[in-house]
Amino acid sequence: MKTRFLFPNWLKPIGWILALPDFVLGYMAIYRDYKISGFGVSIWPRSPLFHGPVYQDLTKTLVLLLVIVGLFLVAFSKEKKEDELTARMRQNALYWSVLINYLAYLVWLMVTIAMELLRLDKDPLGGFADILGMSIYNLFTPLLIFIARYYYLRYSKNGEYIVGKLYYLPEKPYKFIGKLISIPLLGVILFLFIVNWFGRGNGDLSGTGLDIMLLFLPLSLLVWGYSRQKNEDEFISTLRLESMQLAVYVNYAVLLLANFFFFFTDFMVVMFFNLGTIAFFFVLRFNYILWKYNNDHLKGNLAI
Repeated sequence: MKTRFLFPNWLKPIGWILALPDFVLGYMAIYRDYKISGFGVSIWPRSPLFHGPVYQDLTKTLVLLLVIVGLFLVAFSKEKKEDELTARMRQNALYWSVLINYLAYLVWLMVTIAMELLRLDKDPLGGFADILGMSIYNLFTPLLIFIARYYYLRYSKNGEYIVGKLYYLPEKPYKFIGKLISIPLLGVILFLFIVNWFGRGNGDLSGTGLDIMLLFLPLSLLVWGYSRQKNEDEFISTLRLESMQLAVYVNYAVLLLANFFFFFTDFMVVMFFNLGTIAFFFVLRFNYILWKYNNDHLKGNLAI
């Protein structure tokens, strides 16, 4: 097993230089409302609440760009010696980073529901109206957990060239359950967006249950993606590593593009979607590659 899609080794120190100082800047921007003087643009928001151009400060946009690019270079730059051991470490780190990130999301979900129920609120999901905090932390936690886990494996083994075994849910019934929940949810979500696009087109999907479906979709996708295959082997492990890595790449590429082109509540919606996009991209790519491999293998057998 060998890791592909990595950056050159010399970019890793540049990543540290970008990420560490900008965490301080990010703290000041988010919690102390610090703004770089004169660093912004005037834009015309689509909302009818605004009757003219609004000045948009770009301090947080810059912070998000530099922190994510810096963490990316730290996480996915080659070592001076790349071999099967470093590939296994990366696979292990990716496995735990995504899993822990979504387990933290699950805990947050359960606590929020419990708090609303204890208040005897008629709407036990009403507390999700304030999801901004969880969405902000979710921008960075997958990369931070990956880096922490990878460097723990790299420097704590004391010469023991062994990486812990990865555990997946049994294929039955979890893979079926994950599909049974995820596919209808994805279908309904896509349908609602299509109806909104060709119908009213005003972006108002309140009352459709879309927000609730998007909240639970990441967990069903995780169950699907973290279920074993019938023929789980070294080849499947390599496909998992590549699919998870590319899912992280695509997720943050989309996020950075949105960081430049969406402002105000539009970017908050992007962050809300970002809670589940890594799991979605992983399941999509992993199952496509498996289908393509099995299809090619079947054609090869028929040709023989």
